[in-house]
Amino acid sequence: MRIFVAASYSSKVNYETGHVHADYRAELEAILANLESYEHEVFCALRADGYRINDTSPEEAFRLDKNEIIKADAIFAIVSDLPSVGVQTEIGMAIALGKPVVFAHYPDHKLAFFNAALVQAGHASEVTFPLHDDPYTKGN
Repeated sequence: MRIFVAASYSSKVNYETGHVHADYRAELEAILANLESYEHEVFCALRADGYRINDTSPEEAFRLDKNEIIKADAIFAIVSDLPSVGVQTEIGMAIALGKPVVFAHYPDHKLAFFNAALVQAGHASEVTFPLHDDPYTKGN
């Protein structure tokens, strides 16, 4: 399965260097490797950008994400109790396209109101870290 991984950039970057914080990069790589261990093909914009802010215009970045979401079979949205505008936009695109959406978060973070509503309405599912099973076959 081809999975688009939606993850926040904004609060995870050193804006002086443009690089994603090393601890967040390691955390995200572990999550991506876990998904890949279930033989999923994974796309994550942070990884594709080499874990740094690049010179891509916002329009180009949006176009890339949109095209990758269209190509994906599902979306895996890493969320916290502080929603990311970019991640929420990607979730909305995936829902509009009828793609399965999984919200993934740490147990000490609650889903934001609208994300909880999507789960309750059956438009998304929810898992918590650490993942013990493939979120697209067995659940967590």
